[in-house]
Amino acid sequence: MSASLTLCLATACGGGDQPAADQPQKGAAPGPDTSPVPTAAKSFDPPLKFGAQTRDPIAGGFSKGKWAVRLDGTTAYASSEGEVKAVGALDSKELWSVKPQGQSDKSTYGTAPVARPTLVQIDGKAAVLAAFPVSVPASGTTPSRAAIELTAVAADSGTRLWTATVDKPDSQDGGTVLLGSDGTTAVIRVGGSTTIGIALVTRQIVWTAKGFYGEIVDRGVVVGRGENTKVTGLAITDGKEAWTNQESAPELNSVGAGLFTAKLSGTSTRAQNNAVLLDVSTGRPPAGLDEKTLGEPTYLSCLHDQRSTIVCSADKGVFALDATTFKELWTIDRKDKSRLLPEVTTAWHGAVYATTTNGTVVLDALTGKDKATDPGLAPTDVNGYVGLSGTNPKTLNKTGEITAYPAIG
Repeated sequence: MSASLTLCLATACGGGDQPAADQPQKGAAPGPDTSPVPTAAKSFDPPLKFGAQTRDPIAGGFSKGKWAVRLDGTTAYASSEGEVKAVGALDSKELWSVKPQGQSDKSTYGTAPVARPTLVQIDGKAAVLAAFPVSVPASGTTPSRAAIELTAVAADSGTRLWTATVDKPDSQDGGTVLLGSDGTTAVIRVGGSTTIGIALVTRQIVWTAKGFYGEIVDRGVVVGRGENTKVTGLAITDGKEAWTNQESAPELNSVGAGLFTAKLSGTSTRAQNNAVLLDVSTGRPPAGLDEKTLGEPTYLSCLHDQRSTIVCSADKGVFALDATTFKELWTIDRKDKSRLLPEVTTAWHGAVYATTTNGTVVLDALTGKDKATDPGLAPTDVNGYVGLSGTNPKTLNKTGEITAYPAIG
């Protein structure tokens, strides 16, 4: 989604549980563009109009299982529990597909969210990481055992660069979720209570955090819930505790730009079930944020537009914050009858995509004013070339398809 690829940072590389409005995608903000762009493809920054849906879906559909997609230029990288593939986002043609070399452990299918593919640089080459649950067959007196197959694939060709198979931690049943990578370590959640780090150089497990439910990888920190569901941050390289918030949280969601939202249990100074915006580096509200701006919400969903604005939906309505100073830029108050309250689906490069009872709309991220009133789509993921629908697991269409709509204006 950005214009170039250097070293893929933690948010840019994260997979994680899929969030609302395709950013609220846990684990990561969209990654940098690495795919070749056809000469005929035109980019709009940001798109304000979308054309007709491509002939076939990017992924998903009836009986096709769960899929997650990461846009990267004109390519959509899609992953399921047993496959990772690249699809042309403008024509829905499959470019390549890779499945695990080992025997798929389908007993875990459906037990965990599917993570978006993770993009990294390996030996100077853009690569896609994917983690699959596999079963190592029994041999002689050795019983079969559950394992994780971590695979690195060339982003342009689908060529398998390497595959590493590591045993699952003891007594960890359930799904395998690749949360993300900082380019040196891949972070994988196994089952419901263990998170591991695998060094990409040695391809070995370098740390194991039992009792830690990792959810977000961003800026060198793995954010999740530890003992008594307390919100905790671990260093991605060695798994050591970076910080702990003394409050517990039933839900965490990635915002991007080094931020996440959490619904905290409450303390003597904070209301119970109070939703907050926190910094992944400290576990505290970002410097400069006046928490009164949020309105002490019980519900808070925010996303970074990958430029300069944080757009949020909360009890009080829809509002935007400057991504550097965290000062409020504008608000559409829920009680204001002069404007319909938009339901935000995503934001990108100064545009906020949403729906109202009047249809789809694009708002200016800096002013909150209507920017386009007939865009033809309120995408859940977008870049300069295409908008996607169906990438938000909370609002999937009835078929479970992830569909693409080329940008035309």
